[in-house]
Amino acid sequence: MRVESFNIRTFLATEAQLLTFKKEGLPADDLSMENAIMISNSVRTPLIIDPATQATEWLKKSLMQSKDSVEILNHQDKKFNTILELAIRFGKVLVIQEVDGIESLLFPVLRKDLI
Repeated sequence: MRVESFNIRTFLATEAQLLTFKKEGLPADDLSMENAIMISNSVRTPLIIDPATQATEWLKKSLMQSKDSVEILNHQDKKFNTILELAIRFGKVLVIQEVDGIESLLFPVLRKDLI
């Protein structure tokens, strides 16, 4: 049996979730919605390349409305190591913005090699 068309939007998300994404400021185009579905269903750490900052702004709004504790951090921040350590220690969701390259300090975090 061959599937003629597959729609990830109807397979992995409900209409209510899609409307929530729109309400939080995400553009309604197919690519933005599909990326948001993948980010929200991902078990791995997502890497978002977002020159227009639309996805980043949506992600911040979405995370701030959730009950999780969120820490937003710039890669060039002087207290980067301290904030990273505290976010890991207290189980916060960490959004790192303006990343030029991934430092070796982040590799164990991204691989979830934490004790």
